Amino acid sequence: MIERTGVVEPGASAFAAPDFAEVAAAAAQLDPRAALETGDHPAGRAATALALFRATGLPTEEIVAAATELAARRAPRLHTFVPLYTTNHCDSECKMCGMRRSNTGMLRRFSGKREIEEQLRILLEHEGVRGVGFLTGEYADPYTRLANAFRIGWAIRRAFDMGFDRVYYNIGSMTEEEIAVLGEWITPEQPVTMCVFQETYDRATYNRFMGGDGAPKADYDRRMSSFDRWIDAGFRYVNPGALIGLHDVEVELVALVAHAEHLAARGAVVDMSIPRLRPALASSNKTKVDDETYLRLIASIAVACPDYRIVLTNRESRAFRDRVIDLCGVISPGSPDVAPYRRSDAIVNDENSSQFLVAELSRPSVILSGITSTGRRVASFDEPVAGLAGQRP
Repeated sequence: MIERTGVVEPGASAFAAPDFAEVAAAAAQLDPRAALETGDHPAGRAATALALFRATGLPTEEIVAAATELAARRAPRLHTFVPLYTTNHCDSECKMCGMRRSNTGMLRRFSGKREIEEQLRILLEHEGVRGVGFLTGEYADPYTRLANAFRIGWAIRRAFDMGFDRVYYNIGSMTEEEIAVLGEWITPEQPVTMCVFQETYDRATYNRFMGGDGAPKADYDRRMSSFDRWIDAGFRYVNPGALIGLHDVEVELVALVAHAEHLAARGAVVDMSIPRLRPALASSNKTKVDDETYLRLIASIAVACPDYRIVLTNRESRAFRDRVIDLCGVISPGSPDVAPYRRSDAIVNDENSSQFLVAELSRPSVILSGITSTGRRVASFDEPVAGLAGQRP
């Protein structure tokens, strides 16, 4: 049996992914159908999720139904934030990413104070959204990293001052000093979520995809320990994630769920991201996980981790989002381009300046209105006032 009980004290060592064979052996001893009925996790949530995912005699539809029922107990059931890329400059060399440093075809852009504020106004006034996520690249030079932390700290503070009620940020791994610089702009009680996706928990795969030669994202351990430093500094909101398609799905499932369980034991409020690969400039990304396998993966995690919200984005098509929306706790529509939102025109997702290409390029308000039109409520979203929302495709 794998024991994962008790509270991890501040200052504890960073998470280390569990031995997969050990978790698989524990999962083999579980009755997956009992997990649907009781909600108990005697061998840990990772073993439960793996047992459900592997249960050949248990139809995916039953796992989806159980996950839907569990998600319905959350309040709010669903909330939103919209990504806002403030630059696509990056010093890393991730093979699957259009923003990688060596991609000479990328049109590099950087948003200053005025453009960031204008993007926030558009999201508030034209899209009706009060949740935003700030994104940048990751940088090698220590001074540049500190300056970026300061800049994003300012952007977070400005968003709250303008009326946003929820902020995420994804700017790479963070040291204690960088967290301190960003943290000067906020208080621990504010809902500011650190997003540091490990992408893959397998070190060999990580080293192959994240590049070497001083690339900042190549530091596996610094990235893995970022959340623990964030929690040590007094903050609570975290969003770990794995990029589905880089490595074996079952291995990533086990490591990600165990990571989330570790963070929750430290008192964190946990969101989880499990995006699939998407096309990007000069990258031959192909989705290696089919829809049915991906659906079962999401449902298995949702049953094992009903208190952790799964993030869903428009990387996926509307048809697939409709199938999984009730399993997820966060919907994040938008564009991975720099400052892509417009007052009247459609949003921008130019291959030459975007991190990747989304499956459905629609204004956030269009996607969110489509959800609320079905009777679902989305926190941090209000239907835009008629005449303010731009031309809708």
